[in-house]
Amino acid sequence: MTLRIRIASRKSNLAIRQVEILKEHLSKDIEINIIEVVTSADKTLDKSLADIGGKGLFIKELENTILKDEADIAVHSMKDMETELAADTKIAGVLPRGSRSDVLLGQYSTLDDLPDGAVIGTSSVRRGAFAKSYRPDLQIKLLRGNVGTRIDKLNNGIFDAIILAKAGLDRLNIDIGNIIPKEIIPPASTQGIIAVQSTTNKKTKLEADLDKIFLNINDANTYSEALAERSLLRTLDGTCRSPISSSAYIINNDELILYGAVAKQDGSKVIKSEIKGARKDSILLGIELGKELIAKSIGESIFD
Repeated sequence: MTLRIRIASRKSNLAIRQVEILKEHLSKDIEINIIEVVTSADKTLDKSLADIGGKGLFIKELENTILKDEADIAVHSMKDMETELAADTKIAGVLPRGSRSDVLLGQYSTLDDLPDGAVIGTSSVRRGAFAKSYRPDLQIKLLRGNVGTRIDKLNNGIFDAIILAKAGLDRLNIDIGNIIPKEIIPPASTQGIIAVQSTTNKKTKLEADLDKIFLNINDANTYSEALAERSLLRTLDGTCRSPISSSAYIINNDELILYGAVAKQDGSKVIKSEIKGARKDSILLGIELGKELIAKSIGESIFD
């Protein structure tokens, strides 16, 4: 018997591609119907996310779609998800992680190659702050829109260079740009992870079936990394206004190392630290590292 799943997704090429990647992990006898949603964040491109309500605007309409039973699950770039999920929903599973790196696009290979006062396009306060920390002379300008729109603006000479996530480029088979070392711009929490969000309140057979399906395809290593990274972000009360990096790695199968960094928005101060422990304690490790970073930031006006 064919199981039909309605999947809520943003309408962009990248978002639809991520649904297709999810489909590759599902059984052949599962039929999917994509419910395309144009979110509030997609409609307003001339302002930063911080000014229009935060990165959660990318997912709120998708969450509402599954809560209203207009779709069964929602698929997200996990880095767009707030640390607190909508009531009556959960992360049902995550796919194997893609690249967590950021990429510099343009005629210059590295940040060092850029001319004095070069204009960098990005929508990320994290990328902007850490880039400014490395090169205080750089000018950071707002760049929003889908991947194609951003590349078009670069090609039209509006920016000297732009910064995008490598995972998105990989998924769209766009092989351009150069990876920025993570020591210069450390990764965003859960960057490169595709997440499935489902409901918990419907108590239907389909909801139970979906739980089993996504538990079976959930990537355990990626999930443990996500728990640690989101725990650190939550402890620091991370929002789109906060230049925060949180990046975990599974080592020796049962251990986890978590790197964290926080910066002032102007890049004038950066604080970094790391913690290692058992992967089963991933959430606790995020809390502990968050507390350490907060203690180190006292007097530095990091979170002002």
